[in-house]
Amino acid sequence: MSYEPLIQAIKARREAAGMSQAKAADMVGVSLKTYQRIENGATELKMSHYRMLLQKLKVTDLDISLDMIGVDKATPWDVAAAARTLPPDVRATLVTLIMMIYRDKDGEW
Repeated sequence: MSYEPLIQAIKARREAAGMSQAKAADMVGVSLKTYQRIENGATELKMSHYRMLLQKLKVTDLDISLDMIGVDKATPWDVAAAARTLPPDVRATLVTLIMMIYRDKDGEW
C-alpha cells in the first residue's frame, strides 16, 4: 500500500506552516535523515510520529484526509457534516452559528 498521498499532504502542511524538515524531525524525535527518508517514501511514518506532527501543525485527521483527495475549500455545509462527530449539544451550537452567518450573508458563500 502506498502512503504517498498521506506523506505529500503532511509535507504540504509542513511547508505551508513554514516548518523545516529539521524542525519536524526534532518535534517527532527522529534524525533529519530519517525524516527526509519518511518524506521521500523510503521509510514508513510511525503512527506516533503522525500524531505528533498533526498536533504540532495544528491540523486534524480530517484536514489531512481532505488534502489527500484534493478538497481545497471546505464549505459551511462540509463543516456541518463533519459536526456529526461532535456531542449533540456542541453540534447544535455549531450548526446554529453556521446558519446565522449564512443568513447574515443573504445566503451567499
